[in-house]
Amino acid sequence: MSLTAAVPGHSEPSPRLRGRPRQFDIGQAVARAENLFRSRGYDRVTLNDLNRAIGINPPSFYAAFGSKSLLFKRIADAYLADWLAAIRAAFEEAPSLREGLQRVVVDAARRFAWRESEGGAWGGCLLLEAANNCSDALVVAHIRKARLTVAASLYRGISREAPEQVVSLTDHVMLLLVGISAMARDGVAEERLVPLAEQAARALAVHATSA
Repeated sequence: MSLTAAVPGHSEPSPRLRGRPRQFDIGQAVARAENLFRSRGYDRVTLNDLNRAIGINPPSFYAAFGSKSLLFKRIADAYLADWLAAIRAAFEEAPSLREGLQRVVVDAARRFAWRESEGGAWGGCLLLEAANNCSDALVVAHIRKARLTVAASLYRGISREAPEQVVSLTDHVMLLLVGISAMARDGVAEERLVPLAEQAARALAVHATSA
């Protein structure tokens, strides 16, 4: 028996809790990591880069996010969910298929346009650009699945009004999205990219004859 336990009214001190509470904002940390991935690409971002940007040490990073690839997947999934919601809204709210397709293309131009951020300048779609030439096979597979999910969302929206054209229109829109993303990656800002997207969307609308 310990001496302290034998003294009336005195108890053993509580064991010290391991670790420390997180001293950083998760949302802000994810946003900073996203800026890094978008400005440098997945492979060129190191764990040290992420730790410096977020302001934490490696043990805290692993406790919060698990790994670099899991953090990227988390960011990609949130990006995809937001984009899919915008695509669904475009088809559901637009009065015609033509206008829905135009809204999808122009919205993409605004999303992809070149801009300055805290983590560096970037342009292009996260799903189409950030994992290009990626050496992590699991990340590549995750991004490929996300791209197919975007195509499937377009397919569903188009098929409601133009089932006979759904394959060609889906392919056409995906081609435009890839081109818009590539231009944005090369430094084209919103004030130039959006008019180009509007012009491309008008040409696309000519093919949506069922609208």
